[in-house]
Amino acid sequence: MPASGHQAGGFLHAAGEMPRRRYLAAGLVLLVQGVCIFAPMAVLGGAIQWPESLDFPPSQMLPLLRDQVSAVRLGYGLYLGYSLLFLATGVVTVRLAARPGPLGSLALVAIGAAVASSLARAIGILRWLTGSLALADAYAHPGLSAEARAAIETTQAAINAWGGAIGEALGVALFAAIWAISASLLILRDRQLPPWAGVAGLLSGGLVAMPGLELLGIAPPVSIVLSTTGVQLWFMALGLLFLRRAARRPAAHVRIVP
Repeated sequence: MPASGHQAGGFLHAAGEMPRRRYLAAGLVLLVQGVCIFAPMAVLGGAIQWPESLDFPPSQMLPLLRDQVSAVRLGYGLYLGYSLLFLATGVVTVRLAARPGPLGSLALVAIGAAVASSLARAIGILRWLTGSLALADAYAHPGLSAEARAAIETTQAAINAWGGAIGEALGVALFAAIWAISASLLILRDRQLPPWAGVAGLLSGGLVAMPGLELLGIAPPVSIVLSTTGVQLWFMALGLLFLRRAARRPAAHVRIVP
């Protein structure tokens, strides 16, 4: 039968195209995840002295939020997008680290931790875009009594402590560390990625977990900025690895499958 008959009775299959696309997409996602943290840091750092301002007393923080409300909305809006992107980062990394086929229990633990981390981060960020801004407006009301001012300050302190525990201690530290360590163990076990990626991930996971010690009343040995920077560098290294694999994949060719 001539080739045209095979074409009529079969379908076109692009061999190698999907693996290349997966590596390309994963590489781009991880590079974006790695570098986009610097956008909210730049906006909030210049406007409200973030992250030092996380520890400012309400009497200092509330007027600052009101004076820089546009920058606060922009900066924390970018930070929210970055935090939600972590879910995609966590899933694509696990998928490429695991052997082809159904995901096992270790991979599912890693994905669950990525989901929990993204949700906790989002809740922590929303405290600045909702309750804190509303309190900042109330705090600036003319003729506010000393008792009302003290009540607003107490409320803001409580919101900040609660949101910080969820967002930073749980989301940025604990759940992200569980994901990083689980994904790294997966890399070392399934050997779909080079061993250095797993070792670097274990180190990053240990580093990013340290701010979570605050939940136990222990002062962390490193700041949350330093611990986050460590895992960002790991993201970028993985992103470059995936892009390199995408570039080295043989070009997809069309073959006819009867």
